[in-house]
Amino acid sequence: MRDDGPRWDERYRAATTVVPHRPEALDRWPEAASLLPTVGRCLDLASGPGSTALWAAERGLTVTAVDASAVAIELLRTAAIDLGHGDRIDARVVDLDHGIPSDIVDSDLIVCQRFRDPELTTTMIDRLRVGGYAIVTVLSTVGAPLPGEFHAPPGALRDEFAADERCEIVHHDEGDGVAHIVVRRC
Repeated sequence: MRDDGPRWDERYRAATTVVPHRPEALDRWPEAASLLPTVGRCLDLASGPGSTALWAAERGLTVTAVDASAVAIELLRTAAIDLGHGDRIDARVVDLDHGIPSDIVDSDLIVCQRFRDPELTTTMIDRLRVGGYAIVTVLSTVGAPLPGEFHAPPGALRDEFAADERCEIVHHDEGDGVAHIVVRRC
């Protein structure tokens, strides 16, 4: 286990603003946005300073955002208040090496951008309500000029979700060093 919080704190110390941004998979497959809920609960895993959490709050969702960096979580809290979403976002310092908090259940949408822990895939599906969606983007060796230790091998993201009969893969693509997947809980 790593203590990622201090490393990410250092990275986010220079940041001053957070701008809402949709999940990366929607940049590659914009039509998916029409499938996603505009009411209900969203879980943003490894949220960083919260651009995706802010996007979800703008859509009308109530968001729980978790990240190991206290600096990132404070940036998100400030941005949420500044943008009028302070009542919609619960931002928490959580090290996902210890799992997803047990009080987070029945999410209508789960978003996880550029964080991968295959051991959390089943828990992620557990925390998704039936009919809910998960959007996950991870680094991939496919098309990566210099793949590193955190790049998933070809097909790994798809295989992790396909192994669970409780979800249906709605969209998957890999290339340019990233893999995206959109799944729906059956």
